[in-house]
Amino acid sequence: MRAIYRFDYKLDSAVATPKSEQTILRINNGTSCFRSKTQHVRDSVYTSLSGRPEKERIQESLYAGTKTGKTQIDYSIIKEAAKDKVFYHDKIRTVDYQYQEKAPLFHWKIMPVKKTVAGYECQQAFTAFGGRTWEAWFTRDIPVSEGPYKFYGLPGLIVKVRDTHDNYVFELLSFESTPKPFTTSATSSAPLIKKAKFKQAKLNDEQTFLDWMASMGNYVSENMRSTYAAKLKRRNNPLELQ
Repeated sequence: MRAIYRFDYKLDSAVATPKSEQTILRINNGTSCFRSKTQHVRDSVYTSLSGRPEKERIQESLYAGTKTGKTQIDYSIIKEAAKDKVFYHDKIRTVDYQYQEKAPLFHWKIMPVKKTVAGYECQQAFTAFGGRTWEAWFTRDIPVSEGPYKFYGLPGLIVKVRDTHDNYVFELLSFESTPKPFTTSATSSAPLIKKAKFKQAKLNDEQTFLDWMASMGNYVSENMRSTYAAKLKRRNNPLELQ
């Protein structure tokens, strides 16, 4: 199965209008994979060019990704919902890493309120996660305990989920059954590290990125440094505050 969600987000708390992009949730045999549509397109093109020169595969996949627009999602999330397992995959500098969430991740309070969302009859639920309160709308018409990002654990697909201040909103655009299964495993060759260690390493990587570029022989001007510092400062509103 494949679900496509529109993802609206405000990385900068001072910005009134959110940015938006599409994300894909693929579900197969009790496992799911969530990532950006741009990342999905890049990887699909790269895989389809198997046997071609590596440089060509990379260039073609990057070019294909630009057609879907910029993305703020460089990570992927693998879930085994029935086993309460959630794995977060990302790069730190150029090396793949992953961390596993502590289960259970969500304690849902299901409400009696119902309404139609994205064409599906849905029921309301609330949970606390990452320092925010979240409202979800799920449908029993699609009986899979799945949803976008790390969300899962309701008796039906999560059609929409938003934090109560509308900083982050995922809403279903389409859902379909696909004949071609995908293969992915939460068991990866990427080192498995603690979440706190991962987040600190990721922060250090961002803060020292230009120093690393300079050490590789690239010219880094003071203007580039000030522009980059301002960019990091504007990213003051992460999805997970804790």
